[in-house]
Amino acid sequence: MHVKATLTTAGAFAGAVAAVVLATGPALAAVSFDPATGTGFVGKGDVQTAFGWNNKQLQTNASGVSFAYDATTHYSAVCEWITGAGTKGQKTHDVTLNRHTSVNSTVAYDARVQTQITGFNLTGLAATSTTGTVPAVGEACVGSDEGVDHNGTWVSVTETGSTGSLSVGYGGVSVPLT
Repeated sequence: MHVKATLTTAGAFAGAVAAVVLATGPALAAVSFDPATGTGFVGKGDVQTAFGWNNKQLQTNASGVSFAYDATTHYSAVCEWITGAGTKGQKTHDVTLNRHTSVNSTVAYDARVQTQITGFNLTGLAATSTTGTVPAVGEACVGSDEGVDHNGTWVSVTETGSTGSLSVGYGGVSVPLT
């Protein structure tokens, strides 16, 4: 039996991605983001570039801008069973868990001109949806990728890597920032 991993709180997600570093994407002028807390800043120029907007379009559309963090974590899971000959059989499975988390934000304004947007303050993680299952050590498993049941047990589950990306959204379009 697999254990379905479902994360719906920001706290559970934060712990799972605390070690992810966002150095894999393009270098942007004013994007800082901590995936463990969901806090940071996205400069107005980065949002304008993402959508091809001028200043007036940004000012008009700012209230509809949203942010999200997508993370993918890979696991190596070993299923072990006793074969018909009485020996141990093992099969290693590659398992992927995908998470999509909304990131709360507020519009940042120039202190001297309260109507001039300077960017977006990222203020924390919100709802998370998760796809995929992560096996639990000691739970039942099948030995083959074809689903042949060998009455096995998961004997180890090891995280092998994570990647993540912050994106900006508007009007149903999402553009990666990192």
